[in-house]
Amino acid sequence: MGRARVDDEVVRRVAARLDAGGVPNAAVDARLLVEHVVEVVGAAAGCGGSVLDGLVDRRLARVPLQQVLGRTWFRTLELTCAPGVFIPRPETEVVAGVAIAAAAAAGPAPRVLEPCTGSGAIACSIVAEVPGVQVVATDVDPAAVELARHNLARTTAGQADPDAPAAGATGEVRQGHLLDPIDPAWRGQVDVLVANPPYLPLADRTTWSPEVLHDPTAALAGGPDGHEVVDELLELAATWLRVGGTVIVEIDDRRGEEALTSATRAGLVSARLVQDLTGRDRAVVAQRAG
Repeated sequence: MGRARVDDEVVRRVAARLDAGGVPNAAVDARLLVEHVVEVVGAAAGCGGSVLDGLVDRRLARVPLQQVLGRTWFRTLELTCAPGVFIPRPETEVVAGVAIAAAAAAGPAPRVLEPCTGSGAIACSIVAEVPGVQVVATDVDPAAVELARHNLARTTAGQADPDAPAAGATGEVRQGHLLDPIDPAWRGQVDVLVANPPYLPLADRTTWSPEVLHDPTAALAGGPDGHEVVDELLELAATWLRVGGTVIVEIDDRRGEEALTSATRAGLVSARLVQDLTGRDRAVVAQRAG
């Protein structure tokens, strides 16, 4: 997508307002807001006026930029964002990349499961980049299921990325807890299980930024300990993966060693940690033993 041409002076004025209001990354957000208005409404609106002012006011209220814009970018895709559904983070692109590589190496028509799909970012990326893949994503939240289905439809129609989907790739989104909605015939036949589940302790909520508080708590906190859903997914992987299949689960970067222990306890092998671009532990990766 080409970037809209904007008036730098308008961007500076918006950045000054955002900075004075305590908004992080004010200069970056200001440019994206002005570019968005120019692209969607027109250059005149992007020079000021009620449309731009309204969006700036929402950002000053600490509504996440992605929700203000109604969209975000994830790997090659432009995805729709909606209030009440977890916003995908750039760090999760690393998790998606590991899953894409594992699926691509699994042979023709790999089967991929993605519970806790949220907006569908990981599932859509896999459909966009892995030829012949069969992806089934799940989420317990009806709002997330609706948004993920919308993003998947845009991906398969070539609207999220004109080069997507990959040849022969298919995907669907089902509502339910983790793997409950999955056809039992897939048990023991899955090539890749990937998830960005809730993994923070509930007590952490008091430390979250105003933007993060717009995400559903259930999409962030795994329970009192925080590791409950991570542990459950690793245990499920031990039975749903085919022999040699790969599980990739995003984790709290403070809990890497615990995640490795949980993977080993579940009977998985070759457990390792994957770091994001900041060097923090971002995911645990393991295989089903022969």
